[in-house]
Amino acid sequence: MKSLLIALLLAGPAAGQGPRNLGTPEEIVPPLIVPSGTVIPVNLMSALSTRNAKEGDGVYARTIFPVTVDNQIVIPVDSYVRGRVVSAERAGRISGTAALTLSFHTLVLPSGITLPIYGSLGGIGGTTGERRGEATVEGDTSRGADAATVATSAGTGAGIGAIGRRSVGGAAAGAGIGAAVGLGQVLLTRGDDLVLNPGTTIEIVLDEPLEP
Repeated sequence: MKSLLIALLLAGPAAGQGPRNLGTPEEIVPPLIVPSGTVIPVNLMSALSTRNAKEGDGVYARTIFPVTVDNQIVIPVDSYVRGRVVSAERAGRISGTAALTLSFHTLVLPSGITLPIYGSLGGIGGTTGERRGEATVEGDTSRGADAATVATSAGTGAGIGAIGRRSVGGAAAGAGIGAAVGLGQVLLTRGDDLVLNPGTTIEIVLDEPLEP
């Protein structure tokens, strides 16, 4: 009997059966997900201007502040963001303002991992423009400058008319001529282009969750 027991112990586990794992199973760690609504601040790496930008042009930016989830960095500083120009609108000669519509679609982490992103445009820093809608930056209106041009021309014309005719009527006629000249200048001149210089800070707001 004793010899049989020793033989069974030396034979090991029965065929087809593996060793039993008596330890506790490894804890499953859920992936860190960057929730929608998270703001990713970036700096532009190259200039954008309504003077020469066109649909499809590339937009390149770099993150300037780490994004964390549960006290862990998920989007480090110096991650790269790629996008494109959706549209570029120059200011009109009579009314309207310059505007750039941008779309950001790819995030490249320092590790080389590339992820698609879906986001809207948040705040814009270092520019006189402001956000319009979810993806457009709009420049300042030129209406104030246009009015000043007409008013200055009218005043100059009124002075010349008064000197020439020494009368109220002469001043009025001169003002009318001056206003017409000023209006002509406005009609021939476009409003200011919108320029976003390198280093301009843009906030990208995630519309959908991101899993790095």
